[in-house]
Amino acid sequence: MNRQDIVKLVENSQLDEQVKRELLNLIIEKGITHEVVDSIKEAFDNAVIATMKAGGVDVTQTEEFKAAEAEFAAAAEAAKAQLDSEMDQVQKEMKQVQDDTAKQLDNLQAQVIKDKISQ
Repeated sequence: MNRQDIVKLVENSQLDEQVKRELLNLIIEKGITHEVVDSIKEAFDNAVIATMKAGGVDVTQTEEFKAAEAEFAAAAEAAKAQLDSEMDQVQKEMKQVQDDTAKQLDNLQAQVIKDKISQ
């Protein structure tokens, strides 16, 4: 789906008008990013759940929903842990680059001073 198709999908949906405006503004502000697509999916999921609840069916209390929710929570926690680990590695690498750069600058300044003295 391209941007136009997604905009038409949102506009022609039976989502609440306020939700439609929020989603369309999000598309305008950020474009079609993963975050925006996730927001659109969430809005549709919430609308389906609300419709089912209004009809007397609460899918959030089913074993399948609870299992999917637990799986999602575990996956989110694993992703966060991986991100934290990768960020720690990036910070270590940045520290090493800063240290190396400082050493090179010190060596360069020492060389400049030696050159001035030898003149």
